[in-house]
Amino acid sequence: MRGLVIFLTVLIVVVSVSFVAANISNDKIAPKEQLKVIEFSTFTLAVCERGKDVVRCKDEFFVNCNGKITKAVDVAECNGMRVDVPKALGFATFGKDWKDPRI
Repeated sequence: MRGLVIFLTVLIVVVSVSFVAANISNDKIAPKEQLKVIEFSTFTLAVCERGKDVVRCKDEFFVNCNGKITKAVDVAECNGMRVDVPKALGFATFGKDWKDPRI
């Protein structure tokens, strides 16, 4: 009986020390920083120039990096993501009276 009382006393002391140690170590852990939401997308737009007799349009490659839209040739990377600009883009030539259907 005496051995059982000593065993239970030691067990209670060990459990109590474990709870105290766990609470102390939890206080030292710094909270994680909020994850930053990254907005990144690529797209092409037709850029048109009016000439003397024709309208010339060509595709240009753009990048949306966290809401800032720029030509891809002006951006090397966005939040650590490298931007590779495609070499071949489309182009077209229209008559001077051509109306842009997007307007």
